[in-house]
Amino acid sequence: MNYTIGDLAQRTGLTVRTLHHYEQLGLLVPSTRTEGGYRLYGDEDVRTLHRILAYRQIGLALKDIAPLLAPGAIVPLAELLDRQIAAVEATIAAQQRLLTTLQRTARRARDGGALDTDELLRLISAQRILEQHYSAEEIDRLRAVQDGISAADMARFKTEIPRLMGVFRQGLQDGLAATAPAMREAARQWLALETLLPVDEDLRRKGRRMLDADAGFQQMSGLDAALVRFIDAALAAEKQGAPR
Repeated sequence: MNYTIGDLAQRTGLTVRTLHHYEQLGLLVPSTRTEGGYRLYGDEDVRTLHRILAYRQIGLALKDIAPLLAPGAIVPLAELLDRQIAAVEATIAAQQRLLTTLQRTARRARDGGALDTDELLRLISAQRILEQHYSAEEIDRLRAVQDGISAADMARFKTEIPRLMGVFRQGLQDGLAATAPAMREAARQWLALETLLPVDEDLRRKGRRMLDADAGFQQMSGLDAALVRFIDAALAAEKQGAPR
């Protein structure tokens, strides 16, 4: 069956301009033309168009697609469809994660009033950082932990952790030892707060690697390397029960 360029555009949802562009690049040249010079696309042209769109969907630039359309380089249709399915599934998963983030943000906004711009930017940055260091399944596990915490405990955690970071930071600036009584007391309170977040050790280790490696996360959390080492020392001393 043959299709005019208008028919093909209508059936595929592409614009005539896009089809012209593909022709100019040599990617999709109509098989025949009418006596009046109008383009006619046949079944093989439609298959070629599908390949172009599939390659685009898996992230290839148009300039890189032409060699893949050569007769000796054509990927079997089943394999190409599998790649396209994987790309669509990845897109759906990413959109689902975005939807979850938006839903959580909306709940926070409803519970505590409108979020300001800085908070929204922090949420966007946090989502980006998480996706770089955790798998989708691990992010779901982290969210399940957070969803299991009461609103009161979450409010306490979000208030107290920054306060204790300030205590540690001041102690570091004042030249106190990590084992000083004030630092040990801050460490005791920090460890008590950690029990509110029952995250398994695998996720904790991954979180620590993220903190050590990601400058963006360090900036967002306010935990630079020197402060992290100081807090670690205070926590270790408190866990070991060293004399105050």
